[in-house]
Amino acid sequence: MKFTHAFAAAALILMFTSCSKENTVNTLNTTSTSNLKNATETSIPLNDLGTGTYMGSVGGLYPGGVNSPSGQYAADLLATSNTIIPIDKLGNPSTSGKVVFISIGASIGGHNMRELKTKTKNNPATNPKLLLLNCNNGSGEASLNSIMNPIDPYWDHVNQVIVANSSYKQVQVIYLETDDSSAYVHWPEKPTAVKNDLEACLRVFKQKFENIKVVYVLGRTRTFGNQRPWNREPGPYYFGWGCKWAIEDQINGVAGTEYKDSGAVAPMITWGWYQWADVYPRTTDGFKWLATETSDGLHANDRGQDTLATHFQNFLLTDPNASIWYAAH
Repeated sequence: MKFTHAFAAAALILMFTSCSKENTVNTLNTTSTSNLKNATETSIPLNDLGTGTYMGSVGGLYPGGVNSPSGQYAADLLATSNTIIPIDKLGNPSTSGKVVFISIGASIGGHNMRELKTKTKNNPATNPKLLLLNCNNGSGEASLNSIMNPIDPYWDHVNQVIVANSSYKQVQVIYLETDDSSAYVHWPEKPTAVKNDLEACLRVFKQKFENIKVVYVLGRTRTFGNQRPWNREPGPYYFGWGCKWAIEDQINGVAGTEYKDSGAVAPMITWGWYQWADVYPRTTDGFKWLATETSDGLHANDRGQDTLATHFQNFLLTDPNASIWYAAH
């Protein structure tokens, strides 16, 4: 079996840091998940995996094992981003309007948005027309399964936040981070369920927010300990694969993901800053995620949250598409 460069590096680190653990955990290009229940040694970050494969599927954030959008999708994403301008509560372009950027999901994404709001407000590097709204609900009733249902009680919470500060017509950008709380925990059922539910959420967003343009997904951070099934590794790792596959479906024009012209049923979905990393530095950018950066193995502590929000903001400030509407000009 051929090793990818990223896997070979991870294997060498394991060999020298854990003499009590046999270095025989290469499950790349296999279909067994039995040895992934309590370990992540073979869970290589998508951006590190590149053109390598995991369970027979090619890595990278976008099709072809690459980490940046390309082709017609990239051109459409740029064009769409250029249409994100200040609008009023009726959805009309206005010099006194706002670029409303909301977060949707559960507590983890809510904590990230809360910190991002702090880093955005009165920051001369950011667009002064931005209005960030935290519509996440930490009660645990904000999974993809709730969000994809347009009459779920979760939407009552979203409505309260939006009506108090803005309007549905003013929302143009969404950051989505939560999870699928179904019983699926294995490969490929878990990422497939996430993909399908994400696509259902996109269609709901299009129905509720008529001026929605782009939805950003960040995947999830690695988790530690005996979390609930959907929060326990490799579930969060698989969530990133579900995000990747939803984006690929849209790029490939799969029915129910169309985003262009009169036939659009969904906003564009794309990657923000991909968050999943193991305890070893990623080869692409050196990022790693440790249990000491969490409060309970799931939620980031203050130090960890500052790290995550800083990375997300740096992405928004420097990405060729996101910076169009997020950064000051």
